Amino acid sequence: MTTRMLLARHGHATSGPDHRWDASDPLTETGLAQAAELGAALAARATRPDRIVASPAVRAQQTARACADALGLELETDARLMEFGSGALSPFTLSEMLELAPYDDIWHPDDAAWDGETIGSFWTRTGEAAEALWRAGGHPLVVSHVGTIQGLLRWAMGIAPDSPDAFALLVDNASLTDVVVRVDRHGRRRAEVHRLGATDHLSTVTAI
Repeated sequence: MTTRMLLARHGHATSGPDHRWDASDPLTETGLAQAAELGAALAARATRPDRIVASPAVRAQQTARACADALGLELETDARLMEFGSGALSPFTLSEMLELAPYDDIWHPDDAAWDGETIGSFWTRTGEAAEALWRAGGHPLVVSHVGTIQGLLRWAMGIAPDSPDAFALLVDNASLTDVVVRVDRHGRRRAEVHRLGATDHLSTVTAI
């Protein structure tokens, strides 16, 4: 069984240094343009996604909707794809996040974000989402967040949810990461990351 997952981060949704993250944040004008460009690039592919699954966060839903419209697909939502710490309004502004780096205090699986969820629980739920996507097969487009993409890649690489952080990852807005997960002739699951955070389909690249 082979599943080719396209992991897309949502478009730009952060407005200024005083912005605080929330699951209801919409895309900015730049983010809407990025979402449209992402959808157009996917529609132009020889092998197009056959399914779209997105985080329930507004910024992910708007990005996924632009792709669904371009591809003529229904949009599915999976709550397990929500970003870490999204269960409450961030206590940090964008400038404070960049200056204070509060996520540096979250490394061990028992460490929790401001909404109470531990990073170990986050890796567990994103891993469960990845497992479900793989078992469903096909060529899904998964629209989510930086942390969620890291969780999906941890699953692909076989990193246990109760293991401390193994790597840091920042992919740009509306970028694409291409992961192929298959079972080889010996029955072993193998994961290959073909592209990480590609942005060649975008006219404007943003990171935050």
